[in-house]
Amino acid sequence: MRVAHDDPRLRYRGAVSLQRGPGWTAPWRLPHPEAALYLPEGGLGRAAMPSGVRVVLRTDSTALTCRYQADPAPRLNGPPEVARLDVLCEGRHTATVELETHGGDAEFRVEGLPGRPGEPATVELWLPFYHQFRLCGLTLDAGAAVGSDDAGERPRWVHYGSSISQGRGAASPSRTWAALVARRAGWELTSLALGAACQLQPMTARLMRDLPAELLTVCVGINIQALGSHNRDSLASALVGFVRTVREGHPTTPFAVMSTIVAPEREEVPGPSGMTMRECRAHIRRAVGLLREHGDANLHYVHGPKVFGPSCTRLLLEPEGTDRMHPSPAGHPVFAARFLAALHRAGCTPSAPAASEVPQALERSRGLTPAR
Repeated sequence: MRVAHDDPRLRYRGAVSLQRGPGWTAPWRLPHPEAALYLPEGGLGRAAMPSGVRVVLRTDSTALTCRYQADPAPRLNGPPEVARLDVLCEGRHTATVELETHGGDAEFRVEGLPGRPGEPATVELWLPFYHQFRLCGLTLDAGAAVGSDDAGERPRWVHYGSSISQGRGAASPSRTWAALVARRAGWELTSLALGAACQLQPMTARLMRDLPAELLTVCVGINIQALGSHNRDSLASALVGFVRTVREGHPTTPFAVMSTIVAPEREEVPGPSGMTMRECRAHIRRAVGLLREHGDANLHYVHGPKVFGPSCTRLLLEPEGTDRMHPSPAGHPVFAARFLAALHRAGCTPSAPAASEVPQALERSRGLTPAR
């Protein structure tokens, strides 16, 4: 039994928009038709890497064959990323599949799904976080029931960050630190994290403003310090403007701003704009303090090194002697547990979405109405 890539029973959860091609669907984490406006300097490919995106359906099939296309990862500093896809059934990990990345048609098969005749299970395909991916379709058991997963009442979490948040170094897509947080807390994740592109762009602030959310978080600093996109005089004002733009659509939504985690080779070494990592964090903390002083009581600062600090350097991906800044496979679960604890300590936790917003959220999850 075949299920087409654009079958309305499939939910592309965590996607902002969907690109349809001849025989495939590619989930994007920016509005695809206007993506160049978000990243005019380049790097659009990162927005087509479906970090945090999962294709969800309900079925009583006992096996699933996925037809897909996946592209190679970009050249990266440190260990390469391997394209993997996770299959979860009823929230439990069932399989991790290593994908072919030649860009052409390929497929894999997973058996042992828990569905029984008349008792469908929720099946999630967590898509690769550092490779572009196009779904061509699914094949299920002959006569299997197929339905949509309409569990749209979980709190929606929108997160913005760099490659640290996109998932660099994680063991597999459902085990990035952000995915682990979402799964443990029962939140619907939409990740706007783009490697080398977390620089407080105004268009991203507008997108966060317009996306439905019961929790907002950002992790900023590493791209700003490493690439010199802001200096001592502009960083605080840029962050204030970014948050205020998001607040136009979410005036009281819990909002956490986290500075970047430990970066041993950058803590005391000035970047292109003259800021060390410690100075960068100080300006981020100051901007959050100013906003709180001006009435934003639901905005919270989370100090990155308290979540993943000097004691965690052994859990960094890159080997000693190189520029270390990403959690390793063993580091992502530590990051997730400490980040979630930090949110709880700050009282920065979401409530359930309003009932009137649920139908709109379901439409977006179907990919029928990209967020505007």
